[in-house]
Amino acid sequence: MDPMDTDHTPYGQRCALPVPAGLLPGDAAQAPESGEQYMLRVRLERASIPNVVAVARRTQQPRARSSTPETGPPPLPSILQPTEEWLAGFARHLAKERARLAAVIAGLDVPADFVIPGWVQQRKWKSLCYSGGGGPGADRAMLYTLASMDQPAALWLIRLMQSWMATDQLRRAEGAWLWFLILRLDGLLDHDDTHTLRQLCRKLVAILAAIGQTVGHNTQGTLTVRGDEIAAINILIAAITRGYGQRDIEPWTRC
Repeated sequence: MDPMDTDHTPYGQRCALPVPAGLLPGDAAQAPESGEQYMLRVRLERASIPNVVAVARRTQQPRARSSTPETGPPPLPSILQPTEEWLAGFARHLAKERARLAAVIAGLDVPADFVIPGWVQQRKWKSLCYSGGGGPGADRAMLYTLASMDQPAALWLIRLMQSWMATDQLRRAEGAWLWFLILRLDGLLDHDDTHTLRQLCRKLVAILAAIGQTVGHNTQGTLTVRGDEIAAINILIAAITRGYGQRDIEPWTRC
């Protein structure tokens, strides 16, 4: 199998955004010299964060009995939950990553012959997002695409990608594209824009809940197979809930 292929790649097997072998991250205090170096820095920073961390259960005071039984989703297993410390610092991390991506795009020289698919060409968009094409050109094409999109276009692609997503898993290519599309947005979202992000968050929460139903007693096996996927889902949920003030739909507060 091609190690650069991102089409439907399970987490934990291959990299979604390939970078050339031997590339160095450079001085972290300076702006990245290329798109590939930016991708490498993002990957190295992501690798420094624990994939899955548990948060202690809150101590709750006894509540009066109600004649109406409570309904709602069951609590997520602790291995699916990030720590409060990680969540508290995520808004700052998101702002920093947004600024870094904006700096890379501002210095990007998009070729004159690079054209993104038309809005009715959904098959071409799906091929662009999932196939990657292999090689260092894959992440360069992603950056060219992001540089060619304004905020309404980025939100449109988020909605389109949401329609492609499965109900019980997040593919690696989806995680990569959704992360960078969210970074492409600014803080000025109207009601419809916010609704788009909330709908995406609810779908991610549903995927996380589906994973939670399969954990059982084999927590280590779940982490081995799906640890990266769980981390990516939590990162995307936090990007929406902590980055755009939508904490009322966070799944972790139900525990």
